[in-house]
Amino acid sequence: MKNFLSRAVSLIAFTLAALLLFAPLTLGATLARLALVMPRPAAMPGTVGYFLVDCAPFQNVVATGKATADLNSLVGRTVDRIILTLGGGALTKTMLTNIRLLANEKVIFEDTGLRTDDRMEYRGETSAATALILDFNEARAASIAMQHAGALDTNSAGIKKLSLEVDIAGATTPTLSAQALVSRSPYSGDPLYNALLAKVMQKTFNPGGAGEFLFPVTFSRAMFSQIKRMHLFGATVTAARVKTNEDIFKATDAQNDFIQTDWGRVPQANVFTIDFCPDGNISDALRLQDWPTIEWYMTVSGAGNVTAVTELLDPLANN
Repeated sequence: MKNFLSRAVSLIAFTLAALLLFAPLTLGATLARLALVMPRPAAMPGTVGYFLVDCAPFQNVVATGKATADLNSLVGRTVDRIILTLGGGALTKTMLTNIRLLANEKVIFEDTGLRTDDRMEYRGETSAATALILDFNEARAASIAMQHAGALDTNSAGIKKLSLEVDIAGATTPTLSAQALVSRSPYSGDPLYNALLAKVMQKTFNPGGAGEFLFPVTFSRAMFSQIKRMHLFGATVTAARVKTNEDIFKATDAQNDFIQTDWGRVPQANVFTIDFCPDGNISDALRLQDWPTIEWYMTVSGAGNVTAVTELLDPLANN
């Protein structure tokens, strides 16, 4: 009788131990099955993922003139990119002679349609005759947080008003519309980038002949201001270098094209791109606050205009 009771106690103890061991696994499996079959709550617009939204119609879309669009409906979101759709009798990117995006009445993006298209193609973006991407993120960056670096996080950046101006020249009965790819604001990525905007600034230089020239490009060194890349648009540029206390960038056109192609970039004809993060690692961008002086040099084969288009990560109030 004693042996029977002892065996019964041992059996009960073993059973309890087994239940304690396997019950969580069984419960977890049951909950996983329920998750597969139970309906999921629908996501609220603007809280997760990307949404493609129509922007307000452009005003004054004429053969030659300035078309304008009120983008205030985007305030409260993060704007990752704006996509312009070109149509009508004749409207090409070459006819978009200047594009300006204004945040709180301050120009944060300025470039022509053709140069913008070349810059997007350099990144590997698809080009189409009737579509032009104004990209504020880095879709091919090394991490998800870096992909959103520069996206217009309107809440974090303090943007209360957005508008777009497009100068058109030589078109025929043109049509122009815009859509925006937006996500939530503030974006729950790296907070370092949430208040930084992807700015685009341009400046034209006129070397008088062949040789190496110092070209003055100056930017205010606010906290966290960074230069991702600078595009030198001009058929005469054969080399470039950037100097702080020493050369931090130096390459000929052929060397530069090879390195950038190896990283998956697409160098464009008659464009020399000084890229500080060709591999998509945005943390390698040139931090302006780290250097008291930065000198920019270009080598050209002869006289001619060269336009430097700089892509920055910058607070709204700076530059």
